[in-house]
Amino acid sequence: MKRVAFPWGALAQLHAAAQTQVVETCAVGFVHAAGGPADRPRYTVQDLLLAPENAYQERSAVRASLTPEFMLETANRARTMGAGVILLHTHPGERPLEGFSQADDAGEAALVSYFKARIPDREHFAAVVTGTRVHLRELGGGIAASALAVGPTVRVYSGAEGFEADDRYDRQIRAFGVEGQAALSQLTVAVIGLGGTGSIVAQQLAHLGVGRFVLMDHDVVDATNLNRLLGVTPKDVGLPKVQVAERAITTINPSAVCETRVGDITCSALAAQLLEVDFIFGCTDSMASRAVLNQLAYQYLIPVIDMGVAIRVEADRLASVTGRAQMLAPGLGCLVCADGIDGQQVRWEMMTPAQRRADPYFENASVPQPAVMPLNGMITSAAVAMFLSAVTSYPGEARLLHYDGMRGSTRPQLLSPRPHCIVCSAEGALARGDSWTLSVRT
Repeated sequence: MKRVAFPWGALAQLHAAAQTQVVETCAVGFVHAAGGPADRPRYTVQDLLLAPENAYQERSAVRASLTPEFMLETANRARTMGAGVILLHTHPGERPLEGFSQADDAGEAALVSYFKARIPDREHFAAVVTGTRVHLRELGGGIAASALAVGPTVRVYSGAEGFEADDRYDRQIRAFGVEGQAALSQLTVAVIGLGGTGSIVAQQLAHLGVGRFVLMDHDVVDATNLNRLLGVTPKDVGLPKVQVAERAITTINPSAVCETRVGDITCSALAAQLLEVDFIFGCTDSMASRAVLNQLAYQYLIPVIDMGVAIRVEADRLASVTGRAQMLAPGLGCLVCADGIDGQQVRWEMMTPAQRRADPYFENASVPQPAVMPLNGMITSAAVAMFLSAVTSYPGEARLLHYDGMRGSTRPQLLSPRPHCIVCSAEGALARGDSWTLSVRT
């Protein structure tokens, strides 16, 4: 089934219109291919725009149509952008028709020919939005597609129909309901880096009931990892970290599906494999991998929670313990906005060994850093709770948290996107999918 990802903010406006307006409301968006496997291709919606009042030819509680001039303008803009078109309208009211009406079918029959004639090599979609749901299909009464909205809140528009909760999740369901548990079971979550933080994240997600995992790390377990990798034993030294994490996950939840990848996210082939997942945890200490995940979150509308713990020692004394968990999604400032990306470090990490030897400015700063499991556990638990509040009804508004281990305090911060940001603004990579270049190694 085709999957279409929307920025949450614009789609939330349509939900609100369906709840408060007595007439139908229309919107248009521009669709880019965004990778994914052949049987589940993914698309992103860029610039989802509500139709202005003068664009309506007809507007009532049961029907809305847009002027030929507005449709022509939309088609021309899509062609310039190299994008397809998605046409959305609301079914308003407390008890709306959930799904497409016969009037919708008739209206689309003409529109599909119109847009395919003007933009023949792109995919076009239609959607009905009610107060709580989105019904999506290929334009012209075609095959149904699945919709998801990505922002500070992540919404997968497939309900709990047919979901039967295991008794093991009874206490969680009491906290965030059957629909929340169903959402967790349907998600594919990637964990990038299975070290001190990633190994804890993976096991917490397994206990929560996440249904499918993609585990990615280039390294193997060594003796210095035994103090901080949750689930490892001395017998695991020499094994890939992803293999140990997979064993831990399937021991906790035998029904969980795990796919493991031994490699670096900065390589194009591995980065492309993330386009099939729904959520990502960035648990890596590499600046280059952080830069790739930061761009991927906004360009492909795949939310990421990036985290890190730093322990600073001065004169043989513990000077500071700090941690950070930050969600990266449309409507939230990115790592560039937070001044969290060191461009020079990214350049060095992207180099081949030969390029580093030839660069007179290269500095090899690979020095082992202090790491303590309980301190890692503080920030990873906060990050997983942030994930829960994004994908279920579990309350919590913070999407950027700072941890001070010396004071034992956690401080939330609001970080809005910077205007004109090359990553998270509409002028940058936001929702551009395959039409924009992802900075990875080929």
